[in-house]
Amino acid sequence: MQDLPEIFGVAFSGGKDSTALLVALVALKEQIPGRLVALTVDEGISGYREDTIHHAKKVCRKLGVEHQIISFTELYGKNLDQLMEEPTHKACTICGILRRRALEVLAERMNIRLIVTGHNQDDHAQTTLMNALSADIKKVFAGTGRGGRFARRIKPFAEVSEREVSLYAIIAGLFKDLPECPYAGEALRGEVRHLLNGFEQVYPGSMRNAARVEEKIREKLKNTVSAPPLVTCRNCGWPGSDEICQVCKLLGPDWAMNKP
Repeated sequence: MQDLPEIFGVAFSGGKDSTALLVALVALKEQIPGRLVALTVDEGISGYREDTIHHAKKVCRKLGVEHQIISFTELYGKNLDQLMEEPTHKACTICGILRRRALEVLAERMNIRLIVTGHNQDDHAQTTLMNALSADIKKVFAGTGRGGRFARRIKPFAEVSEREVSLYAIIAGLFKDLPECPYAGEALRGEVRHLLNGFEQVYPGSMRNAARVEEKIREKLKNTVSAPPLVTCRNCGWPGSDEICQVCKLLGPDWAMNKP
């Protein structure tokens, strides 16, 4: 019990997966030796994020969970909509990189060493196929053994289907059919999701098998391949796999001069 954290951070977007996760953790709070804190990243997507942020606040009030929010504007000086006025990458690439950093910064501010995320089995299956399409074996080992300033992450729903997670949120009375991100249509993940759902209908079990394959690859290659060692970004001072981190590559060298 001494190794368990005093604070459990819950990555909480306000969507069905993170809502179901928060409900489940609150139901188990007597078995969790620490307080729960919901961590929300506001990317600043007009016509979309306002509704999900509002729902996130409402859920946290109902469940009696502390809620902390960090925004792209606060951290980077611009929201995602502004960054997409002169895009250097697709929106989901930019958002993914900046959202991960924002969550890490918020966790560090709160002295949180463990973050619980709502990634489900379908998410893992999609990521597996996307990593295969990119042919980058480093992505298979991304996030393993990071340590240092990074909070450890766990995914309780990793073997639970998206349909089951949605059903749990509905039964809990906190499911809300929220609008889809306006940038989602250009993402590879949407096409991969459609493809895998089709396979699942014709070949039941495909989603589960795809979700598990990367774990099997890591197990087979754990003695020959590992995640690259962390180095300190020479621009912003944040740890990463390169001397210039992904955030600085996206935003350029000047953003770190004014970062909080």
